[in-house]
Amino acid sequence: MKNLIFESKSYDRKGKVCESVEYHNEHISADARKEKFKKMKASPYAFYRGSNHIYWSDFGGDWKLHRFGGSAFSRTWLEGDAHVYNMGAYLNDIEVVSYGFDDYDDSLVGDYQYDIWRFATSMVLDCQENKKSCTIDISKCVQTFSMHYLETIAETENDDSFSSSFNKNNSGKLLKKFLSKTEKKFSRATMLNKWTDVNETRQFKTIKDKLTPIDKDTELYGKLMDSFKGYVDTVPEEFLSYYKGHYKILDLAVRKSMGTGSLGLQRYYALLRGNTDSTYDDVILDCKQQLQPTAFSYLSEEEIREYNYNFKHHAHRHAEAYRAISEYPDCHIGWLDLDGVCFSVRERSPFKNDFPTYKLTTTKAYLAMANQWAEIMAKKHLRAARKLNASQDPYVFEATLNRITRDRIEHFGEFVNQIAHHYARQVHDDWLYFCEAY
Repeated sequence: MKNLIFESKSYDRKGKVCESVEYHNEHISADARKEKFKKMKASPYAFYRGSNHIYWSDFGGDWKLHRFGGSAFSRTWLEGDAHVYNMGAYLNDIEVVSYGFDDYDDSLVGDYQYDIWRFATSMVLDCQENKKSCTIDISKCVQTFSMHYLETIAETENDDSFSSSFNKNNSGKLLKKFLSKTEKKFSRATMLNKWTDVNETRQFKTIKDKLTPIDKDTELYGKLMDSFKGYVDTVPEEFLSYYKGHYKILDLAVRKSMGTGSLGLQRYYALLRGNTDSTYDDVILDCKQQLQPTAFSYLSEEEIREYNYNFKHHAHRHAEAYRAISEYPDCHIGWLDLDGVCFSVRERSPFKNDFPTYKLTTTKAYLAMANQWAEIMAKKHLRAARKLNASQDPYVFEATLNRITRDRIEHFGEFVNQIAHHYARQVHDDWLYFCEAY
């Protein structure tokens, strides 16, 4: 895999922003680029979501990591594009509606602070977009998030019984209410009725600008069907044991206009027959083209060699990240190859839903959610680090963080708050440059 490092030819900030945006979107079509840029112009937070490459360009290898980390042992599997709306509801592998990281396209191994800083900045941008809190209140929320992350790490050190899966039975009041509503509002039947129709078997609908069924007589259909034969070899044993001979692809479709950062990538939906003869346990598989994670361009030569040694391609890395971070990962997780392009494969969750932050109308409510986000991120990082370091010392990550931050948790909160507010101002300026240029 080639390491494509973007180097700006401009020394001014506006030039850097525009050149970076052009470079990191040159692989997508003109129409997709136009649609993506239109979404990014909506607000500074929307721009932030669509320009993760600028964040990594600004912070990759930053000296500030050494204040509270920067060690070989302060690394874990990162979400890689951590922000408020990259946590959401989903159905885990034991059929429980849960909440946590739901996007692994940019996941890779790195210092834990990259996720903390990016998520904290998103909190500032989110609060400003919703016009709910003053600067002092936002700072309180960011500091609470940062400090509770470290407190959760300290409380969980050497604890083998902790759970990193969050559902309505082990979450705070706000998240419990959200997940209960999600369970009532969504279902597999609702999802299938939205995207498919039933004749003799289920087939995908045509939905303007969103979904186009692939004609079974086309070359593309045949190639995709062949690629699914290889996909079966990439999934865990429980996948095949679950289907017990029922495994069959019923239909294929092209998926369009989804997400912000991933707009323009090749994406397909596959309709997979369920484990019974009922048409209401069928599964929609989301097959998404995987490029190198955004941070890859800013890794050291040693880290790039390590990455290339451990992963066959970027879809393989995506699957390993998902399995490392999630306590009950989707058993459909795997990958396929189509004309030399790698695609991640995962189930489209029937309960996919975002927590509506605009409903956090008081500082008290946002503080409660900040605590919840911190606990989720800390335990996801802990679980992933245990797996990453299993062959040596599985507890080295939390031991390292507790040593580095001992008696400095408040300082950590203040430090992250300064970074988040400073960078949120930079994002706002970058957004104005972007809007002016496009």
